[in-house]
Parts: sequence; structure tokens; C-alpha cells
Amino acid sequence: MTEMHTRCAGMEKIMNENERVKLSKVIEKMQLENLTPEIDASGIWLHVPEVNRPALQLTGFYDQFDNDRIQIIGNVEFSYLSSLQGNERYERYVQLLSSNIPCLVFCRDLMPEEDVIRLAQKYQIPILRTNQSTSSFMAEVIRWLKVQLAPCIVIHGVLVDVYGEGVLITGESGIGKSEAALELIKRGHRLVTDDAV
Repeated sequence: MTEMHTRCAGMEKIMNENERVKLSKVIEKMQLENLTPEIDASGIWLHVPEVNRPALQLTGFYDQFDNDRIQIIGNVEFSYLSSLQGNERYERYVQLLSSNIPCLVFCRDLMPEEDVIRLAQKYQIPILRTNQSTSSFMAEVIRWLKVQLAPCIVIHGVLVDVYGEGVLITGESGIGKSEAALELIKRGHRLVTDDAV
């Protein structure tokens, strides 16, 4: 990952140009069962904190399809696919798995057919499974990804907890930020971090 440094008004900002999370970290954090362990999930990166339920895509509509998101199959999608004839169902999975998606997650302990596992191996798309309900899993993974992919900055200053409120003291080098923080600490407040916040 490359970093870009900028200085403005006594603050140093560090940004990652490619904010991303490894899929293997998501699998571990969400305790997902990997039905395709031979596919290396550590080489797959997520860049957006959103997920997609591919209901429209399973009907063949791929306009404005967000293929960079985790794709989730819940009861509705699974029931729809189960209602299709074998060949048609297979073609819908081919369309989805050949769209360069990061992974396909089956919720509610739903089990994909062996044909789907073989297709996933062909296109190198991990197939994952959870026993959580679809809405619970979606909420949890979106919340966690938003934290992981949130932009971060490093600011030169001192952070102090004053009566439960964070107070950030910034200014030019040598102006007395640490001394001001020390006076607050002497009055019973807590130091959170010094120098790089």
C-alpha cells in the first residue's frame, strides 16, 4: 500500500490510497465456513464496506451490478434458484460467478449444490456459509467493514480526556501543547495520547 503525506495547519495527514481488507480477515472475523478451502482468500481484497443480494442479477439483469461487493444468498434468492430447472439454474450461477465477484456467502446454513462448488473452483470465487439470518449477517459485516475501511488521519497534537470529552490540543511545535496537557492531568483528567493522535 502506498501512503500519501500532506501537511496543513500544523497537522500531518496520512492516507492510504488503497483502503482495503483481505477476504480471509472477513472469513475469520465473521466465523464463516469456507466451502472452497483450496481457493486462496488471502489474495482477495475488499474495497467497499457494502454487500449485495443479487436478486435482480439472478434473473439476468446485470446493468449497474456492483461486482466488487460481497454477494449474499439468503432464503429468497435460494428459493428462487431452487424453483428453476437444472440448466437454467446452472446458467444463472455461471453468470454470477463469472462476474469477478470477491465471494458468495450462503446464509441460514443453506448448502449450495456440488455443481456450484465446482463452478466456484473454476472461476476461483470462494463460497462461504454462515448460520446467521441474512439480515443479521448483512448488518454485522457492513458495520465491521465500515470500521475497517474508515479513512484515518494522524494529527500532531495531544489528546486528553476532560470530563469524558476528548480534547485535542494542536499547534506549532514548541508552543506548549504538552505543558497544557500536563496541567489538565494534574487536575485529574486523563492523557489519551501524545504527539501522534
